[in-house]
Amino acid sequence: MTAPTHAAFALTCGLLAGVPETGLGLLAAGALLPDLDHPQSALGRLLFFLSMPINRYLGHRRSWHGFFLWGLVTLSGLFFAPLSPLSWIGAGALSHVFLDCLNVSGVQALSPFSEKICVLFDRRFRIVTGSQAELALLVIFGSFAWAGHYVGTMGGLRALVGAITGSTRMAMEQYRRRGAELCYMKGRLRWKNGRIEEGRWRIVGPEGLNGLAIVSGKGIVHVPENAEFLSCRLDCTGKRLQTASLAGWARTRTPAFFFDGRKWKCGRPGDIIFGQIVAAKLELETIDAGEDGI
Repeated sequence: MTAPTHAAFALTCGLLAGVPETGLGLLAAGALLPDLDHPQSALGRLLFFLSMPINRYLGHRRSWHGFFLWGLVTLSGLFFAPLSPLSWIGAGALSHVFLDCLNVSGVQALSPFSEKICVLFDRRFRIVTGSQAELALLVIFGSFAWAGHYVGTMGGLRALVGAITGSTRMAMEQYRRRGAELCYMKGRLRWKNGRIEEGRWRIVGPEGLNGLAIVSGKGIVHVPENAEFLSCRLDCTGKRLQTASLAGWARTRTPAFFFDGRKWKCGRPGDIIFGQIVAAKLELETIDAGEDGI
């Protein structure tokens, strides 16, 4: 496969998986690295001083095209830091090796432990590099990448499945990954008295492993203590909230929510709050421990 096809395939996989923008660029770059073992490849011509010795000692589509090498790079990145640049580069290179199994000649993907040629399909269905079939494949990957961009903005395939199925667990997992962003839960809520309500509720924050605090006309509702979602999907605004973590006490000048270590509570202007705090606009006035009888 040519460089554009490898890059498009890596980007398609990344977009569908909800990889952040910084990771996408590294995936695409990593998808070109295995072809350093060929001096006539796009990257090989650019970095000929590396490509020629690699080709001389390792050959083409052998160890430098092996799952072992790039799997080791990916795992090394994960060892030093989750989702580090090295892991994205390794993952992009792995996508390259996988895609080369579609070539007519295949690739020694198990090298250096085996010289077996790895292919995905019967020879009739494999693709000649630079052929019209590869061009068609590039168009397909491009289309998937376009669709994947939308899926990626939703948080990847898992988030899309959660939105379609209305899975409460998936929606809550997705929310926890969004950080300090203003988000809503939209769906159907069943109260403890059995009444079912459909609507859209602002999320205050998570409580414990599976709990969630939301805002309704009754104030803060603790899910699942006060109610439970029958189905829901996450609706994020992209607006970042201001947060703070206090070791002591403070008086808030603006409406704010605070977490006392067990539950989220609502603080109105002038209230004394503590713990983890979140608000659209945060203005705090620190106070002494003895003030107001504290």
